Amino acid sequence: MKSLRNRVMLAVLALVVPLFCAADLNLPVKVIGNESFYYYKTGNNESIQGIAQKLGVTVEQIVTYNPSAKLGIAKKQLLFFPVSAFKGQTTSQPTVNHIASETVTHVVKKGESLYGLARSYNMSIDELVAVNPQANNGVKEGDVLTIPQKGSVPAPVNVTPTISVASEPGETVFHTIKSGETLYGVSKHYNTTIENLIALNPGIYPDKFVEGDVIKVQPNTTGTITIEKDVTKFYTYEVKDGDTYESVAAANGISATALRQANPDMKKLKKGKTIYVPRNDQEATVISSSAATEKELEQTYANKLDDVYNTVHKIDNDNELNIGIILPFQLQKSNPPRQAMLYTDFYKGFLVAVDSIGSQVKKKVNINVYDTQHNLNVTDSLLALDELKKLDIVLAPSEPKQLERINRFGQANGITVINCFSTRNDDYAENPRVIQMNAPTQYMTTVVNDWVSNKFKDYTVVYLDESSSEDKEIFTAIKDYMAKTGKRTKTLSVSDKLEYTKLSQVMDPGMNYLFIPSSGRKDLLNNFIGALATAKSQRFDCEMALLGYPEYVTYMNDFKSQLQTVDTYIFSRFYKEESARSRRVEQKFSAMFGDKMLSTTPSMGMLGFDMGMYLLRSLNDAPELKESTPEYHGIQTTFNLLRTSNWGGLINKCVKLLHLNGSSFKETLLR
Repeated sequence: MKSLRNRVMLAVLALVVPLFCAADLNLPVKVIGNESFYYYKTGNNESIQGIAQKLGVTVEQIVTYNPSAKLGIAKKQLLFFPVSAFKGQTTSQPTVNHIASETVTHVVKKGESLYGLARSYNMSIDELVAVNPQANNGVKEGDVLTIPQKGSVPAPVNVTPTISVASEPGETVFHTIKSGETLYGVSKHYNTTIENLIALNPGIYPDKFVEGDVIKVQPNTTGTITIEKDVTKFYTYEVKDGDTYESVAAANGISATALRQANPDMKKLKKGKTIYVPRNDQEATVISSSAATEKELEQTYANKLDDVYNTVHKIDNDNELNIGIILPFQLQKSNPPRQAMLYTDFYKGFLVAVDSIGSQVKKKVNINVYDTQHNLNVTDSLLALDELKKLDIVLAPSEPKQLERINRFGQANGITVINCFSTRNDDYAENPRVIQMNAPTQYMTTVVNDWVSNKFKDYTVVYLDESSSEDKEIFTAIKDYMAKTGKRTKTLSVSDKLEYTKLSQVMDPGMNYLFIPSSGRKDLLNNFIGALATAKSQRFDCEMALLGYPEYVTYMNDFKSQLQTVDTYIFSRFYKEESARSRRVEQKFSAMFGDKMLSTTPSMGMLGFDMGMYLLRSLNDAPELKESTPEYHGIQTTFNLLRTSNWGGLINKCVKLLHLNGSSFKETLLR
């Protein structure tokens, strides 16, 4: 029997010799329950510290996999170590090379423009058009653009990305999400953490990782994570009378085969003998994120992505809402200028909203008001206050430099900045903390262009052009879009008063015409509206309509009848309804402050009211404003948010369309 046992042991040792040569712990290996383990047999009078030093492991590692060793080391005791935990181990973090392609693919979404895309990708329009010449006349939804990566190194064809030892973060690159890719797979591919991906891309909500979307990535930004891992631990057990491999295995929830494999020298259990029982236990283990497998990342993060998102974006789901209103009220002046009075009207309207709905809000609402005095130095002094860093939301002024400073402050301190007034600032394109509440001009124009293409498919567009008064941004965008889509167009110069006969000459019998002026200026409208009204009544053979600018809302008192005659569509960011609802708010405003709202278009008092109602309703239960925040129909403005890119901020995507036709007036929303 002894001779047979020796022959068996020699055979086992012969089998493990090749593994022994490759083993990183320089120990023999045996397979137990489909897993490979290094093993070490202790000698006389060895201590756990001495063994750790001898093997190049820690005492904690010995005890982790051999819990009985904590009570002391016995002579000829076997200690086990899983090969997977030690093989290929290095103290340096791997760096992934050749991971970014030279270009990424971007599919244009509704409302995106060349200007906005160039800003998002940190390029000039010329650079973008140079690699996408088909976009020279603008872009439309569905267009496919090539975005060159700055500073990226292309991967060799059919070569697996290489791994080298280093710890330097890489340059930020962009990545187009491919079919079947997951957040965890991208994290592994770029050697970065889930936290870093979510921090760079607030548009990646826990349930939003969409094929074809582009995300921003900074490679080689690893960290540590705590994973719950199944660890095989070897417990010593003293055999009792009647024990069998089967009974001990059943008592420990393992297979008898695994128990036999752990104790190959003992064919049959004998009372008083010590055996090794391999048992799977779950254990929290801190490891480098780069060392975790994709499956381990998914198991670790699957149920806590919401918490991770809220943590990295500093979103507190507490019972307080801290709103900062930072505007140039210029209270230091005895007679503040009109602009300051408009900001004051906005603030009063906001307070009317708080008074109207405050009792229904579950959270404690703290409103902190600061006067920048229209002075950049005062603005900087305010932003240096520690109390401002505790705000959740800041309402910022339209003055470019003040707005720019506050936007940067919001990004640095995890505070949402709402741009209620300016349409010229485009920080939202790259600052995820900015919310642009006035639909950006390029977005509004794109939405209107799409609507025109669908509504007036068979119409010829006639540009009523007065070159000296062109609205370059809107009119140029409209003309570029019409050219790109192959729309039939004509141009009629309107430098002076347009005569009906001159207009009629460009209108072919039986054709349909959409007239688009080159700007929203009142004097230009006055130059052509009479001729259009006459043509509408005289040219029964032609269908015709007028596309009006947002400024037309302010001309209603003077031109409403003629605009209705012509059949006019006006696109605008706002329109104040005249209703019982608006009258109640105006009456409450007067009762609270002893004055009427200032008469402006838009009404600043009503803008403040709509903004206050939207914020208080939206944040009553939710910790932040995001794309899924429900649409709110205010008296003057409708709010519905859209994130411009996964790494950018949010814009209000609602554009109002006012239709004046005959005696009717209809308001709809374009999205």
